[in-house]
Amino acid sequence: MHLLRIFTLITILLFSILANAKPGTSSSADNYTNPDLVFRLLLAEIASQRGELNLASELFLDLAKQTDNALLAERATKITGYTRNAALALEASKVWNELNKDSIDAQQALSEILIANNKLNEAKPVLQKLLLKEKTRASGFLYLNSMLSRVPDKKAVLTLVTELAQPYPKLAEAHFAVVHAAWIGKDQKVYEKELAAINQIKPEWEMPVLFKGQILAQESPENALNFYSGFLSKYPKSNDVRLEYAKLLTNGRKFNEAKNEFIKLVNTANSSAEVTLAVGLLSVELEDYNLAEKYFLQSLKRNPKDKDQVFIYLAKIADKKNLTDAAITWLNKVGNGNHFIESKLITAEIIAKKESVDKALEFLSTIKSNSADEKLSVVQLKTSLLTRFNRHQEAFQLMQSEAPNFAKSAEFKFDYALLADKLNKYDLMENLLREAIKIKPDYAVAYNALGYSFADRNIHLEDARKYIEVALSISPNNHYILDSMGWLYFRLGKLDSALSFIQKAYDIQADPEIAAHLSEILWAQGKKKEASDVLELSLQSFPDNEVLKETFKRLR
Repeated sequence: MHLLRIFTLITILLFSILANAKPGTSSSADNYTNPDLVFRLLLAEIASQRGELNLASELFLDLAKQTDNALLAERATKITGYTRNAALALEASKVWNELNKDSIDAQQALSEILIANNKLNEAKPVLQKLLLKEKTRASGFLYLNSMLSRVPDKKAVLTLVTELAQPYPKLAEAHFAVVHAAWIGKDQKVYEKELAAINQIKPEWEMPVLFKGQILAQESPENALNFYSGFLSKYPKSNDVRLEYAKLLTNGRKFNEAKNEFIKLVNTANSSAEVTLAVGLLSVELEDYNLAEKYFLQSLKRNPKDKDQVFIYLAKIADKKNLTDAAITWLNKVGNGNHFIESKLITAEIIAKKESVDKALEFLSTIKSNSADEKLSVVQLKTSLLTRFNRHQEAFQLMQSEAPNFAKSAEFKFDYALLADKLNKYDLMENLLREAIKIKPDYAVAYNALGYSFADRNIHLEDARKYIEVALSISPNNHYILDSMGWLYFRLGKLDSALSFIQKAYDIQADPEIAAHLSEILWAQGKKKEASDVLELSLQSFPDNEVLKETFKRLR
């Protein structure tokens, strides 16, 4: 089959040479059976098939020059694209252009190669020729900046694009090419001038609006939101801008406003399954489960890329409504793909809640895992279910029996260590965490767990500091690690430093145990009312948390 493919290509090339032959060249009919020509074609094609691309491109280029055949020059040019031979690529593309002066593909290839070699002056007339074609002029200008993006001299790029755009003052795309080059070249004056020109020519065009909005968002999301809002008040049918506006609202956690914008998009004729899905997810965030269910069902009708994920969302909503059978029905629809294990784990959670932990464990034991990660997920859930129901010894025995199966898993050793800590098996816990760090040297939570354990037990405080500092260097904004450092300073009696770290951790995540630590520090500083307020507020959200209840009882 390999040889057949080569001979087929050779035959096509020979017929092409004949069809484009010029009188007196070696590609005339008299030379059709020229053994040297056939041999060199065969050699060139075999070289390309074997990956000897420099040789192949050189052979095809020599044949193109010998036969004046544009097809061979094209083949040589395209093969050089996979090599790093810039000189050969440039020569081949020039020959292709000479042999087929009207080919847009040849002109585009030559311009790209010239630009890649920073030969902007040589590229300019080729680009001007390409832009003469009215049908492709607008798209040509839009493509221009992607071709020029890797040129290091951004001022030279702006000069070139400005000169190319000058003959087309009424073409919005030409002005936008200059906008893009001006922004990259940090010429604010030209950037604003060209945006104003576009607004005069084509004020409803969304592309420059999105470009400006994304730049504004980097500086101030609020300014970008105001800009998008103003544009949409004038052009309410601008769906691309509305989608970006909705995403930005979501990023700013303005979920109600974002939901309203997504709903407007859903109601358009060409709304996608993904947009409908976004409304469902925002509705979940707002705890409007009936509305979420409505849009997830709509998304299914619009054939989303990941139906299994939607089935899982619908199962979670049914579970929140205590519709166990409906939840299990949705989960059973999940196929043997990326979400299969996830669906089974959720099923087990539902069984544990509605029936018993033992039933859930029995169900989990029937699951056939295909990878180490999936097996670990199943073991982690089994352990979690047992510990949640205060069956710590059984959970420990399970981890102990599974340990040989996860000898190289840092994640397993971390979970096993936390369980050992609960049972006051501190030597085992420390050994497991050190093993996890050895397997995964950047495992921030393992460093943190070891450091926090020392700090919490008020031992080896200098070692605790070293471990927590390493954890912070890897993950500086992790609220649990910030809390650990604060708790260490509390043990060291440095209350101001302790408050600084734990307040930052609490601002990131109002976790109940962080709240307990914060109240301890405030109480120690004599700020008893503030400490009580923190505890009472946290207890409203986490009334069953044992650490909070114990701290509240002790400090009141």
